[in-house]
Parts: sequence; structure tokens; C-alpha cells
Amino acid sequence: MSKKFKKGEITKMVLATLGIGALLGGTVLITPNFPIIIGTFIKLIEEIKGIKLPKKKVKRALQQLEKRKMLNLEVKDNEVYVEVEDIWNKEIIKYSIQSLLELKQKTKWSGKWFLVMFDVPEIERNKRYYLRNFLKIIGFYQYQQSVYVFPYECEKEVTLIKKIIEGGKYLSYIIAEKIEYENKLKIYFGLPI
Repeated sequence: MSKKFKKGEITKMVLATLGIGALLGGTVLITPNFPIIIGTFIKLIEEIKGIKLPKKKVKRALQQLEKRKMLNLEVKDNEVYVEVEDIWNKEIIKYSIQSLLELKQKTKWSGKWFLVMFDVPEIERNKRYYLRNFLKIIGFYQYQQSVYVFPYECEKEVTLIKKIIEGGKYLSYIIAEKIEYENKLKIYFGLPI
């Protein structure tokens, strides 16, 4: 029996996979804006997410993204190629960073905490709300109103957020050896207490 996927779940996986190559400098998995054969692309999603996906559903998700003008599908020599329109699209980046942070959680914890904090001026409060929501979605724990914690090194990802997310310029990155209420965080992230 095949796994049931929530609405939009496969699309999120597709978006994450499209952007990961760009986030990793285009050298580890895929090269940004370089056409990828659909079969190879599906294998790449499976490798990153550890889930076997039905080819039909991935194709459908790709076609929907093409309608949204986020990518192009092109047939060459009986193969369908995927080419990203804008690798720096905020939606692609959001799901890509989320996937990279999920991958980090499969590694051994160093015992350090990585904090992101921000102080957005009141006049730009909409950016504050967006940052809070963005950090929660990609996997950070809200420690205080404008302080978020993650248990794995994520400086590159935070640097990228600073560059592409509105309000990102207000972010600060801190590495902590010890943090109060650590056990609550360990439980949240599934770390040994």
C-alpha cells in the first residue's frame, strides 16, 4: 500500500529539492538552473527525504509549479527536464532551508545551542511577524518573543535568511555552550536528556 501524502506535501518536497542545490553552492546535489531529468530528480527527492514517491504525483506537482511559473518542463530526446525559473524564490528557499535543517538533525548533537535573535523596529512590525513565522516553519524553537533556538550549527542558513528574507538584516546569530531550561529544548528536539 502506498503512503498517503497531505495536500501540498509533495510540492513542498519538490520545492525543497529544487533549492538545495543552490543552497549547497550547486556542487553537491544539483547545479542551479541546470535542467534535471525527471527520473534523476525523483531519485534526488527520495535520497534527501528518505521517502519513495510515486512518479505520477511528482510529475503532477511539477506541472502545477510550471503553471505558477516557478519552473519549466521541457522534453528533449524523449526525456522530460526540469529547469527552475528563479532559484532564489522565497518559497523554494524556505522549504530548502527547512530540509537542510532536518538533515542536520540526523547527525550527532555537539551539545551546543545556536540562537537567532532579532529586534525589528515597531514601524516594520509586519517583518517581525514574518520572521517569527518563517523561523518556526523551518524548525527553530521559539525561546522568547524574538529569540529562536536550534541544536545544530546553522550559520550558513542564517546568513542566507539574512540575505533573502525581508527583515533578515535584523537577525543576530549566537552560539551558546549552555542555556537555561535546556531539558525543555532537548525534549522538543528529541535529544538525550
